[in-house]
Amino acid sequence: MKKSIITLLLIIGIIAYFFINQSNNTIDVELRDFAIEDTSSITKIYLADRRGNEATVERTDKGWMVDGEYAVRKDALKTALSTIKNIAVKHPVSDVMHNRIIKNLATSAVKVEIYTDNPNKAYKTYYVGGENADMIGSFMLIENSSRAFVVYIPGFTGFLAPRYNIDGSTVKTELWRNRSIFSYNKGSVQSVKVIYHEDSTKNYNISKKEQEYIIESKNKVAAMDYILGDAYFDIFKSVNCEGYLNNMSYKDSVINSAPFRSVTVTNTNGDAQTLVAYHKAPEREEYQDSDGQKRKYDVDRMFGKKDNDLMLIQFYTFDKIFLDIDKVSTK
Repeated sequence: MKKSIITLLLIIGIIAYFFINQSNNTIDVELRDFAIEDTSSITKIYLADRRGNEATVERTDKGWMVDGEYAVRKDALKTALSTIKNIAVKHPVSDVMHNRIIKNLATSAVKVEIYTDNPNKAYKTYYVGGENADMIGSFMLIENSSRAFVVYIPGFTGFLAPRYNIDGSTVKTELWRNRSIFSYNKGSVQSVKVIYHEDSTKNYNISKKEQEYIIESKNKVAAMDYILGDAYFDIFKSVNCEGYLNNMSYKDSVINSAPFRSVTVTNTNGDAQTLVAYHKAPEREEYQDSDGQKRKYDVDRMFGKKDNDLMLIQFYTFDKIFLDIDKVSTK
């Protein structure tokens, strides 16, 4: 009997030793704390995809900048910070799906590093993957965690990657950029010159001289109605593009094509900025005009080039800038 008890205790001891040893040598940590409550402490967000694309969004003396060069869109930053603050775990990925989801994350997820007080060490790092089957939330994994989760924002229907300005599984600096083309304070515009490259008779220049707006064209020089001139210059407080197309494969061919129209704005210090517009093919070949003929050009959007940027711009915005000189009210 005594021998049997000793044998039983020995077996229990061996089993206990085995499990303790396994526990000490196996990392099996389920990390689920994705959110950062105090987003005001965030100084930098770094994103990298599996194709080598990356973007660094950082707080600077000039405000939030992306890749140290471009101002960040306020709405994009607001959405990203709100997401970082409010994301929560919906549920763990099921055991049945877990290995497959981990493989998917390993090949297509975007790495997100969030920095606070230490610029050299990320406060939190996680991977943002594809959407859950019900389209509410995305698969995510915290670095060094053994468990992937479906993460969502309570009360929000949709997946999370776009809220980090991730295009599918691709990081694009341009999605973070401020989309401003012209941004002039009231009273800082001195002149606006518009060129119609397809019909030079429509070209004009409007300049402010003392208390008058003078419009000059090929056929006339006249003072504009003051209220009209003031409202026209006021447009240039905020002129935005729809998005950037610098990674487009045929960017060079667009820039080397015949321009459609251009506008040059000069401020009171004599500094000028020019945007050149180019025709764009219609979205669909079957688009037709009122006579049933196929349209040659898109009637909603154009390409625009300013400095080294190629952009998508809207007629809705620029129809207010490209005036019909013969219809402008003058004194």
